[in-house]
Amino acid sequence: MKNHNVLAVACTLALAFLAFVAVTPSAFAAVPDPHVSLTAASDFFSNHAHHFAVTLAAMRADLDKLTQRAAAKIAEITDDTPVEAARAIQDEHNSILADADKLRGEIKKKEEEEAAATRSQQNHNPEPTPEALAAGRAADILDIGTRAGMATDAIQQAIRSNVTLDSFRAQAFDHMAGRQQRTSPSRVITDERETRRNARIEALSYRLGAPIPAAGPSAAARGHMNDGLVAIAAEAVEYRGYPRNARDIEDIFTRAAHTTSDFPAIMEGAINRTLEGRYALAQPTYRRIARQRNFRDFRPHTVIKTGDFPMLKQVLEDGEIKYGTLTEGKETLQVLSYARAISVSRQLMINDDLGAIQDMLSSYGTTVALFEEITFYSSAFNAKLADGQTVFHASHNNLGAAAAIDVDPVSLGRAAMAKQKSLDGNPLLANAPAIILTGPDTITKAEKLVASITPATVATVNIFSGRLTPIDTAQIADNAWYLFPNPDAGSNYRWGYLEGYEAPRVRIESPFGRQGMAMSVEHDFGCGATDYRYGFKNPGA
Repeated sequence: MKNHNVLAVACTLALAFLAFVAVTPSAFAAVPDPHVSLTAASDFFSNHAHHFAVTLAAMRADLDKLTQRAAAKIAEITDDTPVEAARAIQDEHNSILADADKLRGEIKKKEEEEAAATRSQQNHNPEPTPEALAAGRAADILDIGTRAGMATDAIQQAIRSNVTLDSFRAQAFDHMAGRQQRTSPSRVITDERETRRNARIEALSYRLGAPIPAAGPSAAARGHMNDGLVAIAAEAVEYRGYPRNARDIEDIFTRAAHTTSDFPAIMEGAINRTLEGRYALAQPTYRRIARQRNFRDFRPHTVIKTGDFPMLKQVLEDGEIKYGTLTEGKETLQVLSYARAISVSRQLMINDDLGAIQDMLSSYGTTVALFEEITFYSSAFNAKLADGQTVFHASHNNLGAAAAIDVDPVSLGRAAMAKQKSLDGNPLLANAPAIILTGPDTITKAEKLVASITPATVATVNIFSGRLTPIDTAQIADNAWYLFPNPDAGSNYRWGYLEGYEAPRVRIESPFGRQGMAMSVEHDFGCGATDYRYGFKNPGA
């Protein structure tokens, strides 16, 4: 009978040992000899009994399978997955995660029961040695870290630094939570939503008149090129079916405008993209003679004009280097905010009339550029400087006697620019005109002046051919003409936007008490005069 009991114990220990090897292969390394005696094996399994509970091991294996299933399920979502299918996959993923959380609770409860049983057993057994406690702690940390997918270096560092099991368990949980967050379906759904919204914006902008690139619309936008406002709003509010009458259409627009749907963002994005494209095509003349420099904020900005670097002087025998000074001047500029609102009627929205909205926006890009042109010539072109005089003034030596556009008057203007001096009274190194600016009435004379014609004699050689570029603007209403250098070499003017707002922008609202939709076009723009040396004016004949 006694032999039968020993045999039963040996069988039990063997089964436990096989379970331990199957569940925790790393623990097998703790056995000193694969041919260990029955007594040594009994002692080993007694000290590590909490590793060999078959039920707990099976639960942990099930948890690993659930985790793998969850990862495999979320990996089914790709960029091409339809929205409904993605939501179904997300629901299945959430269900698997719920099962995993439930199983974790059961595992924790089982661990607490086994820990209580272990403590009860320890009350009847002698206290383990410090070496045994350290070995058990190391085995537990290794098991927990391996199951959490932590790096080997982190596990070894925890063992060496005597981290408690509770602290390490918290670290392992945070590590698993971070991994789960990185594979969370919310980010996948968000990316898919942003991709769809961007495709909608691109397609709608082309229908509203934005320039289409030579390669055509993107692959994502091609499927939405024929969609109108009703289709966009219906998708944004997840409307099922097709609107049967005007009331259904108006209800869709109302829901799309007053909820957190993507419809306002799609409308704003498409209109802004259209406006930016048309605005970029406009080329106002002031940008040909003025320098761009944006403004940090709306406060007045002081433009410091520094004089020349002090002229070099010979170093005498005593080796002393003389100090010089920098002369300064300053002008004040400011960026201002401009805006105008227009309305899209309820009738246009219900009629889904993109053509009418396109007609409203067709000239807005050029209108904003024209506004900049008018603002520049009315407020900056001949503004007063810090010395109290206008840019073009006799005291500045940049105003000539009235004369028509001809070789001799233009030559006098070129000479006057070359004779300008810096703040320190030094001559400018180079200040040659490159542009002749006129109004519509005298642009032909300017073009004749610079026309490249083969001369019959040396006396009729056109010395300005290829030297000046004629430009005209409707903002010059008289016969005056001007000479300017390339603005990269020097300019009397500065213009710019508010940093971060380098183009006009549209904001869409649904005003209370009014039908339809309101759009406000906003623009932050500033310009001003900063010098007088880089230009010449002749009042004209």
